[in-house]
Amino acid sequence: MAASDTTMVKALPTQARSHNKAVVLRLLYPDRRMTRADLARATGLTRVIISDIVAELIDEGFVVEGPLSDAKGPGKRGRLVKIDERSRAVIAIDLSQPYVLGGAVMDLAGHILRRSEVAVPDCREVPLDLVGQLCDDLTAVADSPLLGVGVSSPGIVSSDGMVMRATNIGWWHVQLHDFLTQRSGAPVFVDNDANIEAVAELRFGERDQDMMLIQMSRGIGIGLILSGGLVRGSNMAAGEIGHVVVEPEGKLCRCGKRGCLETVVSMADLLARIEREPGERSNILRQAGAYLGDALSVALGLVDLPKIMVLGDSRVVNGTFLEAVEKQVNKDLAMEFRRNIVVHRSALGGDANLMGACAAVLDGCLMNF
Repeated sequence: MAASDTTMVKALPTQARSHNKAVVLRLLYPDRRMTRADLARATGLTRVIISDIVAELIDEGFVVEGPLSDAKGPGKRGRLVKIDERSRAVIAIDLSQPYVLGGAVMDLAGHILRRSEVAVPDCREVPLDLVGQLCDDLTAVADSPLLGVGVSSPGIVSSDGMVMRATNIGWWHVQLHDFLTQRSGAPVFVDNDANIEAVAELRFGERDQDMMLIQMSRGIGIGLILSGGLVRGSNMAAGEIGHVVVEPEGKLCRCGKRGCLETVVSMADLLARIEREPGERSNILRQAGAYLGDALSVALGLVDLPKIMVLGDSRVVNGTFLEAVEKQVNKDLAMEFRRNIVVHRSALGGDANLMGACAAVLDGCLMNF
C-alpha cells in the first residue's frame, strides 16, 4: 500500500543495510582508498556499522583490504579498503557505430580487459541476433563472474530497456533488455548513447555534477546531467535534438520530416562534403558549427551551464568546428551578466560508449542494492 504524503514509512533493517552498503560503495567507486574511520566520518555512520558493512562487502568479494594508512596523528592507523576491480566482470556493448557492433569485457574500475566486434553488413538494419552473438562471445571470454550487461543504443530507450525508436539501425519497439537478459542470465541496462556518454563523463571523465554532452556519430544527441542526475524527460526523449527542424524546406530526413538538424550536421554528411570539397573544409565546419550552436542555444538558456562538451570524430570535432559552436552560442545568449559558455572536445574518445555502458551496470548493480 502506498503511503500518503503525511505518513512516514520506516525503512526495514534490510533496506537500511542495503542503502548503507550502496553509500560506502559510492564513496569508494571507482578507485578511492579509505579507512573504516574515514568511511564512518564521511557517512555519519558508527564505526561498528561501517566495520560490519565492510566485512560483508569483503565476504562478497566487492572490497579488499590494502596497506595501513599513512595518515599522521594520534591513534592506531587503519587499513585502507578499496573496490576489488577484478572481482566481477561487466559486459559493455556499443550499438552506436556504423557497420560494426563493438563490445568489451570490463572490470569494476572501467578498464577494458578484452574487446570483440561483429561486422554489420547493412548498418541501416541491425539484426538482433548479431547483438546476441556479440554478448555470447564476450560472456565466453570473461574471467570473473558476470555482474551485468550494459548497452549503448542510438534512439529513444524506455525505462524498461525497450528501444522504442532507433531509425539509424532500423529498430522500432525492440525488447533489447528482455532479449539480452534471457541470453546472458545477468542484469541488463540499456540506455540512449548520448545519455551513456554523459554518464561516462560523470563517472570516469571530468565528473562535473552539471554538464551537457553533445554526441555526434550516426546522429546527434544531448546527454544532460543536472545535480549529478541524468535528465531523461517524461517520454524518455530528453536530448533528442537531432530531429529538431532547422531548415523547414531542407533535405528529407530518415524520420520523415524535412530539414532536421541531423540533415545539416550529421557526421557522415560532413565528412562526405569535406571529401568532395577539401578546399571548403573550414567553411563547411564553421557553417555546421553555427547550425549546432543555434540549435543548442535554447537548451543552454534554460539550464545556464558554464560549458559543454562535444564527442565525435576529430576530423569534424576540432578547433574550427568547436570555435564556431562557441561563437554562435554566446552570440545567441549574450547578456551583460552572463559569462561566456566554453565549448570543448570530450577527452574520453572512442571508448566513451563502452565506459558509459560499464558505468550504467555499476550504478545499477553496486550503487542501488
